[in-house]
Amino acid sequence: MSIARRHFLRVTAELEAKKAQASASAELAAPATGSLADQMQAKLAEHIRALKAVQSVAAKVAMKREFLPDYAAYVDGVLAAGVGAQDPVVVTVLIWLLDIGDYDRALDIASYAIEHKLASPDNFSRSLPCAVLEEIADATLDRLKAKEGCADMAPTLELAMELVDGQDMPDEVPAKAHKALGLIHESTDPARSVTHLESALKLDPKIGVGQVLSRAKKAAEALSQART
Repeated sequence: MSIARRHFLRVTAELEAKKAQASASAELAAPATGSLADQMQAKLAEHIRALKAVQSVAAKVAMKREFLPDYAAYVDGVLAAGVGAQDPVVVTVLIWLLDIGDYDRALDIASYAIEHKLASPDNFSRSLPCAVLEEIADATLDRLKAKEGCADMAPTLELAMELVDGQDMPDEVPAKAHKALGLIHESTDPARSVTHLESALKLDPKIGVGQVLSRAKKAAEALSQART
């Protein structure tokens, strides 16, 4: 897609969203229904049909990675307009970004979606705040289990926790996030690790952090004594 085309799509989406807002009451605000919004929703329906025809999860992720650039300029325009109307393209793009691991972009959209209380896509059981936090927490825990470096995930996970703070979701989800952060900080900041691990245990007594919490407490105590 050329730079000029991306600019056209972003600007058109922004203008259509603002026009929809101007023509509807605050209670009845609807997503942009102009030609570009129709085109994007038609394209989304086509892509969803293609995904449903594939069983391989890895193949679905690859397809989503290929599809997502088609929506980037449109989503930029909707976010810039700031109308906050429910939009199936925006919320689906958010979920797909989580699926492919593009968490920075996902969190940009999540901030808008959570602020405006957008609902999850149809046939999606979790709320958007729950999906955002759980997907990032699970990915971090998977990397930790595989003994991959995860220091870069800490700021992303902390931002996700900040964005969803106060949102209703099963306690097991924030427990996972606290566990992941506790494991990340165990060797570098044991006191911080203890705080997260204790929070995880309080939220989910079956979270499985007993041994690491004991180690972190001993390390934090030793470090504190060394400083005195």
